[in-house]
Amino acid sequence: MHRLKRLLLFAMALLAAGTLTVPSAQARQLTMCTVNWEPFYGENLPRNGFFTELVREAFERGGHTVNVEFMPWARAMLEVKQGDREVLLGAYYSDERAETYWASEPIYTAEVGLVTLTDVGLESFSSLRELAGYTIGYGRGYIVTEEFDNADYLTKEPAEDLARNVRKLYAGRIDMVAGSFANIRYAAQQQQRDLDRLRFLQPSLKESTLHIMISRAVPDGEQLLADFHRGLRAIREDGTYERILREMGYL
Repeated sequence: MHRLKRLLLFAMALLAAGTLTVPSAQARQLTMCTVNWEPFYGENLPRNGFFTELVREAFERGGHTVNVEFMPWARAMLEVKQGDREVLLGAYYSDERAETYWASEPIYTAEVGLVTLTDVGLESFSSLRELAGYTIGYGRGYIVTEEFDNADYLTKEPAEDLARNVRKLYAGRIDMVAGSFANIRYAAQQQQRDLDRLRFLQPSLKESTLHIMISRAVPDGEQLLADFHRGLRAIREDGTYERILREMGYL
């Protein structure tokens, strides 16, 4: 009895000193799935993009290896929701998503807004209601902002991917595109469009934080998230996070 008491006191002392760590999930290879969303992540980008590299490094520090599969966004969300894949790579946060998945801390911030062409003759707006006469392209299944997503007075046209929205914009089939400024500019550049024709309407709609979402259908999903957070803190503290951004041209 005295020996047990001594062991308990020793464990409490270790915990107080910060040397007793929470057990990790069983180390294994995890599968992340997402859509091509350059320049943040994509199957043809070096190291699948800087955001992928940040997440990969954080998971490795947390004790797990990862691979990435690229697919349409709606399918990616379903695969992770069902537990067929463990991790949804790169997602904006919403309370609804947090009920469906284990949502991570913010990993990176992207500026989100509306992009049009100089031909439209618009550079700013005061409220979304001013844009009721325009057709706005957006990604099917994507979150823009709560106000935009619920604005039934807007004419919104979904597309399966951003590349299609950019083609429709330059073809005059839509008037503007809602999304990340960096993504839209990159897609236009890849299509060799005239970037000088792009107008990023002011003000931006929001600065959106990017997260990973882990399946709640995976038995140890919450522990996997804890392992990821431990790794993310480690790469932030030792400079690896900053080094990856600098090496890949985003700092």
